[in-house]
This record gives sequence, C-alpha cells and structure tokens, in this order.
Amino acid sequence: MADEEVQEGGKSKLPFKLIAIVSLIGIVVIVGTVVGTLFITGYFDQPDPEQMVAEGDGASTADEEDEEAGPALLETPNPSRLDTLYHRFETPFTANVLQSRMVMQISVSLMTHYDELVITNVMNNEDAIRAAINEALSETTEAEVMMPNFRQIVEERVRIRVNAMLERLEDFGGIESVLFTEFLVQ
Repeated sequence: MADEEVQEGGKSKLPFKLIAIVSLIGIVVIVGTVVGTLFITGYFDQPDPEQMVAEGDGASTADEEDEEAGPALLETPNPSRLDTLYHRFETPFTANVLQSRMVMQISVSLMTHYDELVITNVMNNEDAIRAAINEALSETTEAEVMMPNFRQIVEERVRIRVNAMLERLEDFGGIESVLFTEFLVQ
C-alpha cells in the first residue's frame, strides 16, 4: 500500500505544496538565525547617525563627564586634522658623549597634536623635562654618534624619556616628536 502511494505511474505523490512549505520553513529558520545572531552581537544597538546629530546636546554632557573623571590616555584620531603645537626650549642642551671627549650641544623643540594642556604641562614641569632630556642625551655613546641614523636614535630616546616624565608628573605624556633645531657634536 505504501508503494502504491509513493509511485503511481512513475510519478511521486509528494504534493508540491508540502515541498514548498518545507522550503519556506527552512528559509524562515535561516533568516531567523541570521537576525538572531545580529541581535545578539549588538548590531541593532548602534544609534543612527541622523539620531546622533539630532541629539547633539546629549553627547556633549557625556564628554564633560569623562573630562571631569580625569585625563584619559587616548589614541590620536587623525593627527592631520588637529593643530600642531610646539614648545621650544630657549637654552640649548649640552651633554658629554659617554666614555668620550666628545660633547653634544642640541637645541630642542617638542611637538604634539594634542591640545594646549600638553604644552602647559611641559612648561609647568620644565625643570623635570630638562633633567629627563639631559639624562637621555648623556646615555649617547661614541659608537652611536658614528651611526648614520644617530639623530633618530637620540630623538626616540629623548621622546620616550620626556613622555615618561610627563606621565609620572601629569598622568599623560602626549609628546609625539622631538625636533632638533640645532645639533652640534664636537
């Protein structure tokens, strides 16, 4: 009897409607899985850009609360869009080359793309920053002086020391580059 239902004249008796319903249920399950996954991962929680522009004032209060909490170490979003600020030390730095009779005399400027607060921090702690720069310069060896990328090595060492000093004193470094406006090794 089952054979009679399945095959009658070589044709399957499964109705077309049953195949369509099973296919439709399969599609609904797949779509439901995709939508559920998007919902769980938070895709639908992102606010619309138009809604963010309309709310404008709500975003500024959140920024003010973050500023009151203290300085946060953040990556620079796009340095080309921000102002470049400099602080030039008036008197040059003089340091002996380690285990040598050579002497370096360097005029230094510090550069940042952050706000004026970084430059203010440098000016408020200028003596400590000068000491950090002198310490970094005094580590220079005669072998380093002979290297072709000597200035980049010294610049990186000075930048790291200045940022470390600022982070220790003000909880934020912010110096992105050290520029040598005058450089003399004798």
